[in-house]
Amino acid sequence: MKNLLLILGLLLSCAACKKEDDATPGGVSIRVRNTSPFAFESVLVNTSDGENSYGQLAAGQSTDYKSFASAYRYAYVRVLVNGQEVVWQPIDYVGEQKLADGKYTYVLGIEDLANRRISLVLEKE
Repeated sequence: MKNLLLILGLLLSCAACKKEDDATPGGVSIRVRNTSPFAFESVLVNTSDGENSYGQLAAGQSTDYKSFASAYRYAYVRVLVNGQEVVWQPIDYVGEQKLADGKYTYVLGIEDLANRRISLVLEKE
């Protein structure tokens, strides 16, 4: 009986350690993945219908999901790398459709830091 209680206690403590994200079920949730060779000091995403800061992001890593009221396949993204600001700036969203509810990833790459060029690709989860 003691062993059963010990196992049950371990299982419950492991379940309590599960990291929760800010994603709202039934809405648009977006995370960021860094595919560049550089560590991001900060990441900010603005979908024109909401803004979230994702904080630091190591090369090759992904953030937790954050909720947005709505989003498109691209957004305003500002990344700070080695003290330099690198920005993906949409001109407008004319002709674009809002994303359906679900989880998405904005995959960010920076191959040319000197010219501050950033790529953004959308992945649906």
